Amino acid sequence: MHACLSESISQHFKNRINGITVEFLNLEIILQLYLLNLNSGFLTINFQSDSNPSFYFLGGENSRIIWKNENFQSCFWNLFGALLMDFEGFLDIFEIKNWMISDFQFLRNLLKQRNNKLQVYNFSVTNFDKDGLKSILQFLKIQKIKSDQKIDFANFMQSAEKSRKILENPLIMKNVLEDLDFFEIECLRKVSQNVRSCIEIVKPDPKIRKISLKFQDSNFIPMDICSKFLKNLSIFYQKTWDGYSVNRTSFDGPCDLSKIFLSDFEQILKNQRVPIELLDIQGSNEQFMDIVLGNCSSKFFGRVQVQNLSLQRLTDCQVFQILQFIDSKFLETITIMDAVKSFNLDDFSKLDQWKMAKLLTIEGFSISTPIQNLDIFNFSKMDIKVSDISMEDIIHLKAKFLESATVIKLKINFERFTNSENIQNFLGRPYSQKPHNSIWFIRIPDSQKCLHLNYVISRFFIFTRFNASCIPEDAFPDQLEYQI
Repeated sequence: MHACLSESISQHFKNRINGITVEFLNLEIILQLYLLNLNSGFLTINFQSDSNPSFYFLGGENSRIIWKNENFQSCFWNLFGALLMDFEGFLDIFEIKNWMISDFQFLRNLLKQRNNKLQVYNFSVTNFDKDGLKSILQFLKIQKIKSDQKIDFANFMQSAEKSRKILENPLIMKNVLEDLDFFEIECLRKVSQNVRSCIEIVKPDPKIRKISLKFQDSNFIPMDICSKFLKNLSIFYQKTWDGYSVNRTSFDGPCDLSKIFLSDFEQILKNQRVPIELLDIQGSNEQFMDIVLGNCSSKFFGRVQVQNLSLQRLTDCQVFQILQFIDSKFLETITIMDAVKSFNLDDFSKLDQWKMAKLLTIEGFSISTPIQNLDIFNFSKMDIKVSDISMEDIIHLKAKFLESATVIKLKINFERFTNSENIQNFLGRPYSQKPHNSIWFIRIPDSQKCLHLNYVISRFFIFTRFNASCIPEDAFPDQLEYQI
């Protein structure tokens, strides 16, 4: 039973952990999880020895689980193993108290089964077995360590000194950096000034694949990064009463949180050699988003290499500004969702980024630009939404589609369709007509292609380019009451 409970708790909390404390007592183990997006900030689980098994949750300001079992140690290790086994982020805090050598042996066996080392920023040990501690260090990547005991790391230090000298060779450093992600590289920068200088000479590629940014609160900026080696790394910039913090590391003094974030963001992207697969930016705080964009360095203009750009809850001006930062040579798709205020596309066609992208998706809102003023036919695939559409608009879109050599598919969602009763006068008899949708096939002059037009009543039109050879001859209308 406790194995099922462990798996359930692990699945619920694993991706939200950024700190762990484990304290062993005589007949109790206290596990404290520092959690993201939890009002209390942490969850405490008390594993207690009791011949009558029980499990109950205490809510409130400080959430707590009381887990009683005769085999309470087994319950703890099952849950702890489930939490650590596939954990891909890094721990801001990993604190252990009152650990004996047998406890370290259990932990060592868990860590050995991981595919990579557990990354820890602050590692704290109190009242512990020294040999046990040394046995697990090879399975951890630690940036800072704090201990209440003096430990003889002489052998380690001699080895570290030799390693530092080796790492000061740019040729060796280049090979070492090939297998490190950007977080590991940032840790390596702190080894020594000479190592840092050597890294700057080599200019390592952080191999970032995806970045997600949220600008919803001027006092809090979360950034999620996925790289070649790291599935997900969360970094949180937060204002505090006397300064700011990055994750749980605090810094004193006045600050502009947006400038601090942008400085780090520039450093992260500086040596990126291949385009980022996805850059996802979410707004909703219009004033703060304007401040962030206003603080962006001119170095960003046309420099950020991104294949797929996703923008949510932004104004048209903010989307326009962000597009200017993107390198147009690499941009393939633009997705705009849930925009705030009226959204106008009139000026977007002036941007190289807009001209070069292949796929445009607009979701969750209607654009205010009149259909016949839209300059979007450089895209190969489009999915957009408008408030109103008329038969004249459909004829215009049909003509633009027939003229374009690049458009493959256009889906246009609408809220209202005026003079829809005349549709057959303009498009002819549909090849297929059902209660909720009609389909037309229209020849494209001097082409082996044809236009497939699907009208779903009161919802959307889909224009698609097809091979004419695949379409039955009787699918094409012979004569229309209206000709373009």
